[in-house]
Amino acid sequence: MTEARPNGTESRRRRGIWLTAAVAASAALVLAACGSSGGGSSSTSAAPAPTTSAAPTTSSAPAPVGDPVKVMTIADINSQGSVFPMIHYTATAAQDYINKNGGVGTRPIQVINCDAQGTAEGVANCTRQAVQEKVVAVVGSFDFFPDASIDILEPAGIAYFGACCMLGTNEFQSKIAFPLGSHQMYGVGFIKKAQEIGCKKAHAVIIQGAEGFFGVLQAAATNIGFTALDPEFTVLPATATDYAPQVAESIKGGTDCILGVVTETSWLAFMPAWNAAAPQGVTIFGPQGNLDSKVLVGNEATLEGSIIVGAYPDISCPAWDSYRQALTDTQAPTTEDYNSLGGLGTWTAYMAFKQLGDKVGVGIDAATFLKAAPTAVINLPGMVPDVNFSEDFSEALGGAFTRMFNTSVVYSTIKGGAIEPLGACDAFDNVGPIIAS
Repeated sequence: MTEARPNGTESRRRRGIWLTAAVAASAALVLAACGSSGGGSSSTSAAPAPTTSAAPTTSSAPAPVGDPVKVMTIADINSQGSVFPMIHYTATAAQDYINKNGGVGTRPIQVINCDAQGTAEGVANCTRQAVQEKVVAVVGSFDFFPDASIDILEPAGIAYFGACCMLGTNEFQSKIAFPLGSHQMYGVGFIKKAQEIGCKKAHAVIIQGAEGFFGVLQAAATNIGFTALDPEFTVLPATATDYAPQVAESIKGGTDCILGVVTETSWLAFMPAWNAAAPQGVTIFGPQGNLDSKVLVGNEATLEGSIIVGAYPDISCPAWDSYRQALTDTQAPTTEDYNSLGGLGTWTAYMAFKQLGDKVGVGIDAATFLKAAPTAVINLPGMVPDVNFSEDFSEALGGAFTRMFNTSVVYSTIKGGAIEPLGACDAFDNVGPIIAS
């Protein structure tokens, strides 16, 4: 199904609509999807990284020599809102792993972890430090104000590389942004998988503040002829403690699939009412990192057969063997959730940075790296599909997601009280053409 490319005015209008939906929904959902520990600096994650099956991180590569290749990773650590310490722990583990495996361009890598403290000014302060330190790139970062980084990095000629989860309007457009994640595509994956399993009535349940994301579901459903999507959806009030009315609304009329655009916190509040209603024959869909192992505790029976759609395969998959071992080697706290967009996404970003940096060679700096990135193809089997930075998403959705290079998702399911891959670990499903048509 194709349509004529919109003219300039219509293109800008559609881009604004999609950006509004994408940014609002992502901001609401990525809180827990990155593996949030909640407010403050403590952590109580229920999903530590497995540490028993990975092979030792040995290497025959020569030890790196010369001046360090400096990079920075920005994340919220000491914040009144959500915090993401697993991002910094992962960046440190990646630094040590890379240096054990020849460095970057034969030089050692030096990671500067910077705490954005949950504010735009904190992000800007980190980014100004990155410029002062003459970093090669800002790598594998996540915060809620990425445009505060973009606005400083762009005139400085420094790449914003490998992000899991795009949020900023400029981040979606800037030519220094090279994300590897596909976070916004999970909703398209909901629709495709719901059609595949034969849902007769799919009802969306959406957290307050992310209502605009229903447009993504509708567009995907229209484009693949999925007529089972209920034209009405249920909004979960962000501060409610009893979701019984919303559960009743969501399952009326024969609903057999729930498409949950819902945060981890709201899933936890939603489940008691869901269990009390005890609906039969209903499959729940949720985003990676939100419908997670923490939500699963105590709800194993009612969540059996649920489907999780995300950007990265489960941490149990072989592609993450070195990651799990590196976390062990650096004694990263097992209280953190590394099976998350924040953990898996940061590791992927660093492996991609090493891959491209090795091609640039010993002379790598901000300018040479930024020159090489736009034509690079990242090949990290089992972590992400091949990502070609010369093929953006500018022809889709009026250019709303121009700098999205990866439009594939992966599926997991809940079986026997545990989350496991739904199919092969490397079974990436490119759903981009659905939303682009």
